[in-house]
Amino acid sequence: MFKNRLDGGEKLAKELIDIGFTFDILFGCVRGGVEVAYPLAHTFKKEIIPLFVHKIPSSINEEFAIGAVSLDGVYVLNEYGEKEDKGYLKEVVKKTVELLLERKESYGIDFDYKKIKDKSVVVVDDGIATGETLYAGVKSLKKYNPKEIYVAVPVSSYEGYIKLSEVAKVIALYTDKYFFAVSQYYDEFQQLEDSQVKKYLQLSKEFSKI
Repeated sequence: MFKNRLDGGEKLAKELIDIGFTFDILFGCVRGGVEVAYPLAHTFKKEIIPLFVHKIPSSINEEFAIGAVSLDGVYVLNEYGEKEDKGYLKEVVKKTVELLLERKESYGIDFDYKKIKDKSVVVVDDGIATGETLYAGVKSLKKYNPKEIYVAVPVSSYEGYIKLSEVAKVIALYTDKYFFAVSQYYDEFQQLEDSQVKKYLQLSKEFSKI
């Protein structure tokens, strides 16, 4: 369906233009969402602000997510997370936030979130699976009272679309009831390195000056 994340972002940008969509501030979920956001940054002449959110690992299997947490500690849990030991949850959320803060520092990002007050905000990612990660990110942004928040993605599961619609207006090029994984909709879906993400962020700063 999409050659890669940049192709998904280009098609998403075209759709937003076609529907007359406008916004003030552009967020890209680290890491894949930043690459999808890059064509939007170019098209709309906006700087990409990285949104740092991370999955919360299970105490049984660290590869299995039981929820997600944002940079400022706002978190959401799925049905498995609700059954986790409270002591473990407190500790793992703390550790995950510390990791996010370290990544933020390594990116050299110093964005004042108060700037989104009364602004139209769009959050971009490469896709919505369960929706937990984006849900945590959007809930975090809502604390700063933006005028409205949109989530824009090339592809979404039906369940993820419904979940995110509780907290944001969702724009998805394709929504699939038989969704399995975000990667199945891309021919190329390599994991991005932090250096690549930083490159996109830096280049987008130049677009915002045009």
